[in-house]
Amino acid sequence: MAILAQVLDSPYFIQGVVVALLAVLVTSFWDDLSDEIPYRRVPLVGKNWWSDLTNKKAKARFSQSARALIAEGFSRNFFEDRIAGFEAFHQKNTSKLVTDLVRIKLTQALGSLTIPLSKETAATVHDTFPPSDEWKPYNFAYHVPYMVARISSLVFLGQKICRDKEWINVSVNYTIDAFTAARELRMWPSVLRPLVHWFLPSAQKLRQHLRVARSIVNQEVEHRAMIQDGRLPPDDPPRVHTDALDWMRELSQEYDTPIEVGRTQVGLSLAAIHTTSNLLTNIMYDLAAYPQYIQPLRDEICAVAAEDGEFKKTSLLKLKLMDSVMKESQRVNPVGMILLNRLATADIPLSDGTVIPKGATVAVSTHVMGEESIYPQASTYDGYRFYHKRQEPGNEHRFQLVTTTRDHFAFGHGVHACPGRFFAANESKILLIHLLLKFDWKFKEDRGRPKNFEIGTESITDPTVELLFRSRTPEIDLKCLGGA
Repeated sequence: MAILAQVLDSPYFIQGVVVALLAVLVTSFWDDLSDEIPYRRVPLVGKNWWSDLTNKKAKARFSQSARALIAEGFSRNFFEDRIAGFEAFHQKNTSKLVTDLVRIKLTQALGSLTIPLSKETAATVHDTFPPSDEWKPYNFAYHVPYMVARISSLVFLGQKICRDKEWINVSVNYTIDAFTAARELRMWPSVLRPLVHWFLPSAQKLRQHLRVARSIVNQEVEHRAMIQDGRLPPDDPPRVHTDALDWMRELSQEYDTPIEVGRTQVGLSLAAIHTTSNLLTNIMYDLAAYPQYIQPLRDEICAVAAEDGEFKKTSLLKLKLMDSVMKESQRVNPVGMILLNRLATADIPLSDGTVIPKGATVAVSTHVMGEESIYPQASTYDGYRFYHKRQEPGNEHRFQLVTTTRDHFAFGHGVHACPGRFFAANESKILLIHLLLKFDWKFKEDRGRPKNFEIGTESITDPTVELLFRSRTPEIDLKCLGGA
């Protein structure tokens, strides 16, 4: 008690308390304050400096009304290696290798992958949708990522791992858990995040996903190396096509760049699975809402099958109505209200005198995809919109799903357009062929097209919607799809 009395009587006690409180205050609020300091000639919206000193109200406005605050909230990115678990978001010095793997190796292999993808799709559909003459409910938005993960992993890692439940779980849930951890970490001051993340359950789950992924992938790498060295006999049955694991090894040697295959494989899943799943869910919701397109799509599939026999990469290009339906779904419900997120690496002067400063993050609003001047009756879903455009002379090869323009940039645009869009398009078409030929579809409840949820700038399909499916007899011999 005597010591405590001496401390309380000390002239430095009050000063120490004040300094400590000031340090806590600065630590808590500095990130909020520094996040929102406006750049020259770039307006700040959604925040009143004096009534919202801590930035809490601005965050709430952004979450609830992002369409009106499109320019706000993208000034900091903490998906960095200093936060353990987020490594798959950053490929360090291998970004060119990974881009070329997708842009060159994967795209060039699409011709040889059509039938293997179709066979794996058939197996996935069979395991997912048991034959039934009665209508059965199915939550498409929840389950389709697991289907896409399995089909995509055939190309990324081969048939054995694409059917590994542990790998599929990592492929699907790493992305979900990463954004959950991100949202939770954003609630903490930036100086505390490198410490706090060790104790957050969501971040711990993220690190566990990476441990599992690295173990699975490294075992497969070692297995293949032992076969190549003659220490193990060849696989039975043998692998029938190369995959991303092979391409990683080739490019790593060609570029003389070491690559962490486990981390990179999770990065491929991160980029591919949920974006493709979101597209497919939007398409299936649109087809259930506008069933008049389903039979014409089936007729088109049958016509191409009759012309080509076994389906090939070029067969998928002939599905022009399906391509149009997919592109229209992408136009009406893009994955976000803004796309083409970019970081300015230097000051960029614009024609009106505005300067985008170095270090600023910019993005482009997707509202242009709903402009009446560009797309007549833009608010109306028209599955034939791009099909009719391609019938005009000179447009035969324009307005495809994979084509990017200033008016339709769901896959990005320019030199940074999504390099994997050709694979995503083929994979999605193959899955739609199987779903439309083998089943009838409708909503469980008599309803119109369910509205997507808007969270921040994201557009998310309603995950509570249930579709009904019922088996049907395909109009064609499924041998054209690889005997599926």
